Amino acid sequence: MRSRSIEPYVEAICEKGCQSVREDMRLLSQGIVLPELKDLDEMARKMVLKELRSIMAVYGDGCPVVHPATSEKDEEIQHEYRKKNTSR
Repeated sequence: MRSRSIEPYVEAICEKGCQSVREDMRLLSQGIVLPELKDLDEMARKMVLKELRSIMAVYGDGCPVVHPATSEKDEEIQHEYRKKNTSR
């Protein structure tokens, strides 16, 4: 029941990779407005954080190891995000 309007924002954060997503979640939890979310109001930023928590719950407390030869973008997070969006 997530608003489609936050999807590009969630995707932009997920494209940064697991460690960055965790750091962004920490900052959002502290009320810090991320540059990627500057156009959103407080409610929408909370929705983004909720969605990020849901996506990252798949990984527990860790992040998957990404082979150095792969892109810096964490493809597993992107896959999980897309899988969640197509199952709704």
